[in-house]
Amino acid sequence: MKKVIIAVIVSTVLLLLLSMGMLYGSIYLFPKITEEYFSPVFRSSGTTDWMYYLHPLVLCIALNWFWERYKNLFKGNIIVRAIDVAFVYGVVAMLPVLWLTFSAIDVSFRMVATWFLYGLVQSFVAGLVFAKFNP
Repeated sequence: MKKVIIAVIVSTVLLLLLSMGMLYGSIYLFPKITEEYFSPVFRSSGTTDWMYYLHPLVLCIALNWFWERYKNLFKGNIIVRAIDVAFVYGVVAMLPVLWLTFSAIDVSFRMVATWFLYGLVQSFVAGLVFAKFNP
């Protein structure tokens, strides 16, 4: 149990730092996509901003549950196992949700694609931590 808690804490901190870095990096690297966030589709009140910062914890708890349940199915070194976790998460969880989001909300394909890549990177990093701390 101690390994699980440590893995969740470490992965949460890493994902929070990664999320913040990718947020500010995307503002610099993709200014056109960043402008889309000023659309009325997105909330501008700021009342739910805390959810963005809590997202890494929620994601790490969910991915750790998945890891604990299915880690024996992932073979290879930690990088291969982390890639497998990211691929499964991307195809099973993100692709259907982002498909629905793109079809229902007025956002560009480029924006949805960046969300998909962002999720793959997050799940890869969490997979690395889980494979390292709790093989």
